[in-house]
Amino acid sequence: MLIFPAIDLFQGKAVRLRQGDYDQQTIYGDPLEIALRYREAGATHVHLVDLDAARSGQAHSDTRRIVGAILEETGLKLQIGGGIRTRQNIESWLDAGVWRCVLGTAAVKNPEFACEMVQMFGLQVTVGIDAKDGFVATQGWVETQDITAQEFASKMAACGLQECIYTDIGKDGMLTGANIEASIELAKVSGLSVIVSGGVRDLEDVRKIAALHSDGLGGLIAGKSLYEGTLDLREALLTAEKLDGLHRVVDR
Repeated sequence: MLIFPAIDLFQGKAVRLRQGDYDQQTIYGDPLEIALRYREAGATHVHLVDLDAARSGQAHSDTRRIVGAILEETGLKLQIGGGIRTRQNIESWLDAGVWRCVLGTAAVKNPEFACEMVQMFGLQVTVGIDAKDGFVATQGWVETQDITAQEFASKMAACGLQECIYTDIGKDGMLTGANIEASIELAKVSGLSVIVSGGVRDLEDVRKIAALHSDGLGGLIAGKSLYEGTLDLREALLTAEKLDGLHRVVDR
């Protein structure tokens, strides 16, 4: 099972939003310093979201510099999402050394494009499915679409996607525990391996998700819990390794 510590970028700083609300954000400082702490704790991967690009389609001027510094100074495998809406976006990030690109709004608005990118780039591309009350949300979570997360996940699986990131927006940044039940149901309906995101609070969440690998849960993303200290990353990684045993995937 993979554990992705998260870094959300907004205007060059690491921040966390409350339920995707840009007006309710907490600033946590220098993204590179945070990434270095993650590596020191034993992380192998990091999940980065460009919130500027997710909302407007335009990356902040500091984003590429920050990503380059993280890649060069930490050696972490970087999974990046937010505003990736063209083949050129994907190729540019992969050429820069990014491990995997996450399609969000672009996949929902143009599923054919997402399918083509999945078939072209394989596991170097995945899809982030963000849900509000069960329906897919886009444009940095400010718009809700008329398609359920389960319907959309099944559509993506049909064209070759193997794994997705599922975020329950209502849980995100709330530290109330992940929506594990909805994640399992999404995996069951679609056949996808699901990375659980949103609301991951503590070691109990880690234990539950690691124990459910056979039910289609492939990992988790943790953000605010690491900043606020309700989850210790080193303990989370060790716990997942013990529980997941040989099923833990550290390189794909």
